[in-house]
Amino acid sequence: MSKPSERQIPADAIRLAGFSLLEPDTLLQRFQPTWFNVWEASLYKKANAKAGSRQWLLRRFGIDAAMLPAEALRKTNYRDWLNGLGDACHQAVAQLGTKGEFQLRHERNALLYVDAWGETTTFEEVNSWRDALSVDILPKNIVRDYGINGFSGKLRGERNGLMSALLIAQDMLNSDLSDNVIICGHFRSIPVLVFSEMQRYARTRSGALANSQASVERLGCLILKKNAPGGPWLHLSRYLRLPDGQRQAAQYLADSWLQHCGANTRQILGVTPPAGALRQLQQQAFDRLPVTLAHQALNDLYGDSGCMNPALFWRYLQQFPMPLGHALLNVLDGQGGAWLLESWLTEAMP
Repeated sequence: MSKPSERQIPADAIRLAGFSLLEPDTLLQRFQPTWFNVWEASLYKKANAKAGSRQWLLRRFGIDAAMLPAEALRKTNYRDWLNGLGDACHQAVAQLGTKGEFQLRHERNALLYVDAWGETTTFEEVNSWRDALSVDILPKNIVRDYGINGFSGKLRGERNGLMSALLIAQDMLNSDLSDNVIICGHFRSIPVLVFSEMQRYARTRSGALANSQASVERLGCLILKKNAPGGPWLHLSRYLRLPDGQRQAAQYLADSWLQHCGANTRQILGVTPPAGALRQLQQQAFDRLPVTLAHQALNDLYGDSGCMNPALFWRYLQQFPMPLGHALLNVLDGQGGAWLLESWLTEAMP
């Protein structure tokens, strides 16, 4: 039997030159429904049924320590995460080095801004029109500080937001429309939105309940180039439309993963919405892989962060460095489809 060939880097692959992912420095806190908001309490109960859990734990930016914990989870200060977005961008740009940062500021730069919910100034109780522009349109400090002069815009794709931004960035860099594409994104665990989103998913059919479901706010920045020294190569390979039956979908997923693997494939990682049925689907697909191929469900380690879930891919590779080679990320979008994102590490990361 011939030895399987290595998975090669496509000509239209791009490079991740800088990456930063931040989260609150507070602990996870248990959400407690209240008797005076019956609608929210009802959504919470239904969300637990869809997730297959008994309780939800939230970790949010802008928690007011002077408020009661249950109320503080609902009324957080938006300025904390908005300022953090600038910090994440600064950390990602710093990875380019002094020379690389100088070049970035004098090149053609595009900015793609991603969030989970679209226009949220009402939910955030924004009290400044300048902040409203940064929350709902583009973060003005990043536009100003990094000389954004190319095509830019905000993407509202719910859980597909970050993957859609990567697809646009890949097309822009290969079309020579920009020298650098900066992707900034954030996820807010606004309770009423988190719980109402769960209503679109199928109820867990069987299996033991998870003790809790964690929803963690995260914000991050990716700097993408066509060519750059260091950093992994990336290629957004396919969007899969899954069959309706869970068994057929799991087999289709596993077969698709194996079609994108080679002798240099080190592991397959997956992210999924917190619905129990989708977690079961992902695990069933993992179970169909060869025992020699490592796999990991990233949400089991890090909790759920909505549109920022795909960024957990690079967080994991930072914390658990893999040997040089190829890795595959599967992103279930909760709408009957899955993205396949490939990554090649050709030199050791610092």
